[in-house]
Amino acid sequence: MQALMTPAEFVNRAVGVPWVKWRSDWRGMDCFGCVVLWFREVLGVEVGPVPEMDIEAGFHSLPQWRECDPEAGATVWMAWRDGAPTHCGVLLDARRVLHAEGGEGKPGSVRISRLSALQRVYGEAKFYRYSTC
Repeated sequence: MQALMTPAEFVNRAVGVPWVKWRSDWRGMDCFGCVVLWFREVLGVEVGPVPEMDIEAGFHSLPQWRECDPEAGATVWMAWRDGAPTHCGVLLDARRVLHAEGGEGKPGSVRISRLSALQRVYGEAKFYRYSTC
């Protein structure tokens, strides 16, 4: 088994990695790919592959997500549309979120943003833990 990274090690390595749709590795990742890689590298948990579909379908295909209080390490789901999120990231502390932002034809990368700024842009943020039980 490979050694897990600390949250700080993960953040230091991830910030600046290019946004690439449906990727979840150190050469590129989208927002859900960043969450999947966080779980794999920091928590040692496989939440499955990055679905080659919209994030809404990926969120609904994993029933292990349980809503929780905003706490470090929680997944932040935001930009809700028809009961499903269209953006996500990892809550680093009470104020900061690690997420990959970009789009097809719109270059982007993994970055840290203030939670309050993301809430202004994307609207409501909900916090979830992934339960393996």
